[in-house]
Amino acid sequence: MVAVWFVLALMIGPGARALPAPSDGVQADAQAVERYRAGDLEGARDAWLALLAGDDGPRGAERARLFHNLGDVHARRDDWSRAVGWYAASLRLRPRDAETWHDVELARMKAGLEPQDRGDLSATLQRALSSLTLEESAWLALLALVPLALCLAGEALRGGALWRRLSLASSAWLLLCLVPWSWNLARADDDPLLVISEKDVGVHSEPRADAPGVGTLAAGSEIERLDALPGWVKVALPGGRSGWVPGETVFPLGR
Repeated sequence: MVAVWFVLALMIGPGARALPAPSDGVQADAQAVERYRAGDLEGARDAWLALLAGDDGPRGAERARLFHNLGDVHARRDDWSRAVGWYAASLRLRPRDAETWHDVELARMKAGLEPQDRGDLSATLQRALSSLTLEESAWLALLALVPLALCLAGEALRGGALWRRLSLASSAWLLLCLVPWSWNLARADDDPLLVISEKDVGVHSEPRADAPGVGTLAAGSEIERLDALPGWVKVALPGGRSGWVPGETVFPLGR
């Protein structure tokens, strides 16, 4: 009790510090929201991009929210292809956000692209595997170890068919929980790009416009970035091939 009163005295005494003021980032975000609502889309965009820059920028869901806001900026400009890119980048960090899913599908429709979720078996399976972030899927796999450990301990101490069945069921559950974690782990080092051109993009053998073509990329497709030069990006093509596309035709999703 004495210690509690001592702490309270320090807090309210003459030398006590005031409660911390909102951080500069919070104030800058609030100002960006006001600019957006007032129609100053360029000012809001620049402010949100500044908040995202640097190693000390927001992470996780907060970063995804700023991506979504930038998507809204481009949507209000009718720049639907780039809006798709920002919404898709937001979904990578916040994959179950219903509002972002609605907005990305609307933006893709406005841009003349196929839906993000086509509704077929492949798209449904991919959406299910991607519904958890890497951190969430890792925690799920870790938690799945708990019932398995308990069942194995019960089987070792008590024996019997019941504990054996429970151990097998827990093992199957753990394997199932490892699937989204393995999926996310395999994608952790990816550097995906979204083709934001309104039409198919020609891929060149070298980073120059007059270089021979080696293929095309469909608008709205996701590809892997291999390298970059000023104004050009090297991308992976099916069959192990690669080539160069103009930088303005693709949008980096891993931001």
